[in-house]
Amino acid sequence: MLHEYALSNFGTDMGQLLRITFENKDYTFKLRNALPADRIVNELAILLSGEEQVLIREGDTWQFKNNVDKDFNRLADAIGKAISLRFRI
Repeated sequence: MLHEYALSNFGTDMGQLLRITFENKDYTFKLRNALPADRIVNELAILLSGEEQVLIREGDTWQFKNNVDKDFNRLADAIGKAISLRFRI
């Protein structure tokens, strides 16, 4: 039953539109699914300026899944840290 709940809620936006300014450019993003109750998160699905992305935590930094562009991953780290501070994960 828990599995059915998780599947039924996958891909639903969490509602609040968040914003970050990174290198003098504004970005908006939304979390795509609810955070777990225990707040242990190593992967986050987000909607970034209208495009779906997945953030992966690697140690103390965040990266976009399947991305090797260092500049884009610096943005991912800034977004991941903003989410971590906002939602205490």
